[in-house]
Amino acid sequence: MQTILDVIVPIFSLIALGYAAARFGLLSEAVGESLARFVFVVAVPVLLFRTLATMSFGSANPVFLWLSYFGGVALAWTLGTLVVRKFLGADHRTGVIAGITASFANTVFVAIPMLQRAYGDAGLEPLLIIISIHLPVMMIASTLLVERAAALDAIGGADLARVPVPLGRMARRMAVNLVTNPIVVGIAIGLCWRILSLPLEGPLDEVTRLLGGTAGGLALFSLGMSLTRYGLRGDLLAASLITGLSLIVMPLVVWLIAREAGLPALWLKGAVLTAAAPAGINAYLFASYFKAGEKLAATTILISTVASVVTLSVWLRILGA
Repeated sequence: MQTILDVIVPIFSLIALGYAAARFGLLSEAVGESLARFVFVVAVPVLLFRTLATMSFGSANPVFLWLSYFGGVALAWTLGTLVVRKFLGADHRTGVIAGITASFANTVFVAIPMLQRAYGDAGLEPLLIIISIHLPVMMIASTLLVERAAALDAIGGADLARVPVPLGRMARRMAVNLVTNPIVVGIAIGLCWRILSLPLEGPLDEVTRLLGGTAGGLALFSLGMSLTRYGLRGDLLAASLITGLSLIVMPLVVWLIAREAGLPALWLKGAVLTAAAPAGINAYLFASYFKAGEKLAATTILISTVASVVTLSVWLRILGA
């Protein structure tokens, strides 16, 4: 229990401090946005570069790690879409946004600092392997499904097979987003560094260590500041159901698949805790871009972040912190 408190209390204390700083006007919204941008553009890419360039990944097969994690993603996404579409009567776009919200975990602002604090730098190993394909897979799947759902809503829900998908336009947009994404760039540089067997030493080693070391604390603080924008504005029942899928069902499925696949203990823990992270801000960004399910995504982000104080503690206890 003490180990769980040592992990959970500091993490959510930083989130609470960030929330209080924004809520009571100690720091402006612009400061919060700048902190979040620094974390996303500089600190996390440097941390991932440094981890990839220096860490030994052993002989375990990453394919089983990906299958375990994305098996949970697929089920949570499907159930989230079905719950909102079939039981709550939402349109196609909102259904897809619900699926994204249920399965798009907050890997950057919660999973990275949590795993690093729970298991040290070695805890980032499975997360890095997941992140290396997580963003491209989730972006491509999200864009394809939301575009198709938008077309369905526009024509009144006609036969899905007859709805055209603008593949050329989407491919160009996704390619630009991926190539210019700082996290993808950090992973790519780290991979090249590793392939070339370049040393990471001297001033470069110290600079990357200092910059990467800022990622965890600033990520949590800036996440807390951002929560002031996500009030309880949507359907609380729907948001609560999606939260349950995100925090309980998805990590449970990942845990079961990872155990059957025989993943190394640290990889299993990393995959499950990454899946157990609250809903990521990307879900709200997709909702805002496609003008659908914005209140649902925002409310779920807030509820899941607060509820994850309890659920992450339970998962840490189950897995053994």
